Amino acid sequence: MPARDGTIVAGVALTHPGRLLWPASGEGPAITKLDLARYVEAAAPRILPHVAGRPLSVIRAPAGLAGKIFFQRHAPARAAAGPDRIVVAGQRPFLAARDVRGLVALIQWGVVELHPWPCAPDQPEVPDQIIFDLDPGEGVGFSAVVAAAGAVRRRLEALGLTPFVKTTGGRGLHVVVPIRTDARRRVDRDQALGFARAVCEAVRDEAPDRLTTTVAKAARDGRVFLDYLRNGRMATAVAPWSVRARPGAGLACPVAWGELDSGFDPAALNFRTRAAVLARPDPWGDFRQGATGLRPVLKAVGLTG
Repeated sequence: MPARDGTIVAGVALTHPGRLLWPASGEGPAITKLDLARYVEAAAPRILPHVAGRPLSVIRAPAGLAGKIFFQRHAPARAAAGPDRIVVAGQRPFLAARDVRGLVALIQWGVVELHPWPCAPDQPEVPDQIIFDLDPGEGVGFSAVVAAAGAVRRRLEALGLTPFVKTTGGRGLHVVVPIRTDARRRVDRDQALGFARAVCEAVRDEAPDRLTTTVAKAARDGRVFLDYLRNGRMATAVAPWSVRARPGAGLACPVAWGELDSGFDPAALNFRTRAAVLARPDPWGDFRQGATGLRPVLKAVGLTG
């Protein structure tokens, strides 16, 4: 059904397409609901490999950043033009997006951020990646986050894994390892979490004055927090290419390892520079090709395979 003003994106009729999500600022012009819908349509070939068929947690801002902003994971009652849903045993249906229409339907519904489960498509209990969230504490510069990411990368590559890196749309980085999900080589959620914890603790022990795995905020001052908890059941991390519901409209943007030099500024990767960002080759275009079976690696770090 057409929208009253004829604004349709990816087959979805947008209501209030001119609604301001981010106001104009010194960082750039205002961003509207229509702007965001057209962005996810253009970025869908990059977003969907990491989102399609997975339960989603989302950040909604139906009235823009000036209004109420809230977290949601469960889907509403089925509606003809509503968001997609995915069923997880023992749970109410979760939000999902299976195609570009599903992505735009979420924007129409007031969604700003996408946070998928790190699982295989349509297999919510089967991890398909391990996520290391590197979060700087107070007084920690971005160069320290880059150094921590390099330490995690070296540890993972020494174990025969292929790590990828992305910005978070804020001050941190995510190091992400794709893993195999076939019946012979898959691991469960507890094994994925245990492996992530073992790696983080080993890296922390190399530089305990600069790194921590302690969740308490007080322990993070002056250190980079190595967060392995993104791998627990129902835990999520922001999707590659998702915009963030924060001033500046940063993008959680995949980057090549070689880009993380002394001049790299993650704030430059944001919604207002999206055209230049999407014009570059996708640094995660071969993400799934890098998947490795984790079971032998579990034995190498002293965990059962």
